[in-house]
Order: sequence, then C-alpha cells, then structure tokens
Amino acid sequence: MNSQLSRPRFGIIALGIILVLISACSIPLDANPQELSAELSDALLPAGSTTTEAPTPSESVEIYLARAITDGPIQLEAVSREIASDGSVNVILDRVFAGPTAVEQESDLVSPFAEGSSVIGTILTGTVLEVHLDSLDGFPQDDSIGNRLAYAMLVCTATELIVGADIDDVRILVQSDGALNPISIPVSDGDPPTAGQPVNCSNYGSFTTDGASTP
Repeated sequence: MNSQLSRPRFGIIALGIILVLISACSIPLDANPQELSAELSDALLPAGSTTTEAPTPSESVEIYLARAITDGPIQLEAVSREIASDGSVNVILDRVFAGPTAVEQESDLVSPFAEGSSVIGTILTGTVLEVHLDSLDGFPQDDSIGNRLAYAMLVCTATELIVGADIDDVRILVQSDGALNPISIPVSDGDPPTAGQPVNCSNYGSFTTDGASTP
C-alpha cells in the first residue's frame, strides 16, 4: 500500500522539479511587444551608397612670364600651367593675364599685367591667330618697356608655346562700341605695325634669351 502511494507522489515531485528547471531556462516574455535592436559591427553594416565623379582630365601647357635679371634685360621665361584637357587657345592665353603664382613671384618671375583684360575669342585663319580681347585695361597704359613686354608675353605664348596649332603670327582685336576693332600692336623690335597688321615673336627679340623668336 505504501509503495503504491509513493509512486504518484514521486511522480508529482519529479514533475515539479522539471517545471522549475524549464521556467529557469526559458526566455522571459513581456506582457507587451518590445522593439529589439542591436549595434552591428562595421563589417556587418550594409555598404553605403556613394556617388563618385571621375576627375576632370587635365594637361600641362606652357605660357610666358618674365624674369627681371639683376643688372640685365627683362627676359621671357616659359612656365607650366595645368588646364582642362579640352581647354581651348582662349584658356591658355587667359593664363598669361593671370600672372605668376606666389611661388613664382618668390623666384623673381613677374608680369606687367593688371586686372581688366580677358580673351573673349580666337580665330585661326591659315597661320594667323586673331585674338579678341574685351578691353586693354589690363595692359600698361603708356609707351613703356612694361607695355611692350605684355604684348610680347601674349604674342610669343601664342606662336611659340601652343602645341597642336600652327601659329606664325598674331593679330589683336579689341571689343569697343559693340564691335571688334583691330589695334596697332606695340613691338620692341622692328617698325611699328599699322592697325590690324599681324606680328610675331621676332618683333620682341629683345625679350628672348637669344634675341630670336624661339625660346
């Protein structure tokens, strides 16, 4: 009789122990739903969408500045500039008006140009380049070495340093009263040209190292 009673009691006790263990190991449940979140490591984060633009291709060109030599003449000197690879002749000649950088100024490179002039167009007819300017305000406004040097830098850059264009001479036209008008370009060597007559780098031999048209 006692052994028969002990079996159910033992079963009840064992069941209770199992329930307690299950309760202790179970995940607690909340009465209300909760938002679950976790910090993901960088390695697990989804790749962010990035927008990259291809760098604009550039090319190196040369322009003329000037170097003031102690106890000597002012000489043209070629320097490099970076421009967009599709840059036109206008862009190259506009760099002449910009003058030397701060580093170039420290190495005694100079320019007679002031602000006020820019290239608004160019036309190549045969081997003669027409350079169209919005004004002459950036040029020295007197019959001085600086005035002739400014034209030497512009003309010699066009005829000697622009690659890919066969330019022998330069004619300059200036915008005024709604029209482009040719000018008589000041030179340092040779007879002064008439208005509209083209010139070349040989007209500025006194500003080149060997007195010739080539650098």
